[in-house]
Amino acid sequence: MDIVIVGFLIYGFLLLLQRTHSRFIINGISILLGIYFVARYFDLYLTSILFQTFFTFLVVILVVIFQKELRNFFEWIYIWGRFFPQKTASYSESITDQIIDASHQLAQKHIGALMILPGKQMIDMLTQGGIGLHGRLSVSLLLSIFDPSSPGHDGAIIIEGDRVKKFGVHLPLAERFDPEGGFGTRHRAALGLAERSDALVIVISEEKGTISVAHEGRLKTLHRSDELKEFIRESLQEKHLSRSPEKSRWYSLLTHNIREKILAGAFTLLFWYMFVVQLGTGVLSHDYEVPVEFRFLPQEYIISKQSTDTIIVTLSGRNQDFSLFAPTQMRVVVNLPEAKAGYQRVRIDTSMISHPASLSVIKFTPGFVDFTVGTAPAAGKAK
Repeated sequence: MDIVIVGFLIYGFLLLLQRTHSRFIINGISILLGIYFVARYFDLYLTSILFQTFFTFLVVILVVIFQKELRNFFEWIYIWGRFFPQKTASYSESITDQIIDASHQLAQKHIGALMILPGKQMIDMLTQGGIGLHGRLSVSLLLSIFDPSSPGHDGAIIIEGDRVKKFGVHLPLAERFDPEGGFGTRHRAALGLAERSDALVIVISEEKGTISVAHEGRLKTLHRSDELKEFIRESLQEKHLSRSPEKSRWYSLLTHNIREKILAGAFTLLFWYMFVVQLGTGVLSHDYEVPVEFRFLPQEYIISKQSTDTIIVTLSGRNQDFSLFAPTQMRVVVNLPEAKAGYQRVRIDTSMISHPASLSVIKFTPGFVDFTVGTAPAAGKAK
């Protein structure tokens, strides 16, 4: 379930990047991940540490640099994340023919128009303004709405089933719009909605008299008279024209956007390796043989005998914490600033064991050290 949820989020983010033409983000992150794994494979300690620090602040960096893309992503998640999406309106052949007929007449007269056929995703949060109409769709109604003398002809209309739900609607503009063939704001608005939803937007150019369609983040100009009907049938058959069999819907789900699904799976596995395998999901423990070291012993004394030279210390922590420290630097330090000659016993506690702050001492054995403090030879001669 953990992998499925992360994979779904990455898949949605990839689809959004594809629609908004922001693939360079994935390219840059892929290069950085590649360098990081190469550094890990060849045990490049400094490079690994630098990249781990970078990945720690990666979220902040993405928020600062890619504010608009992330905003679109959250809008997309809200729309797609609805457990009960809105029912898709049914578009009969006669309704489709009237839309196509009106589109061709508007194109021949060089009258600009925007027509929205919503899909399964809600578009209410993506559109602004508009006047409710709920009129029965007809060619004459469409021509009258987009007549240049009509007050709402510059906006878009929303068609649901056999009704024109609204007219004079304003659409979000595409963030990265490369005008090909001199297309302007009307086409940019159509692409802007197609980038953020599964709606089909039909756009007629006032200057060129051409018909274009915006769908799934792409804008395509149609050149044949029958191409619009073919496009609607091929692109929106499952959503609008008919109820496809269950088998067809599952087949479409599995076969669409294969490349994005593969990339999402690959990134999910990479993140699993980085944050689960490398960092560890649970607490690990390791035993170390740590030498006993006596410090601050007065110069006239020496340690002549001791019960043990090492203490077995068990440390607990995450896998990544164990890989970033050197066990040879550990010591069990016994401070003897006020030592006196003779046999002594010191009980070991955690404060005497030097270890990284990221790791915890679970246990150690033995729990005490017996030793004998004797007089140093040089001090004996002098005396």
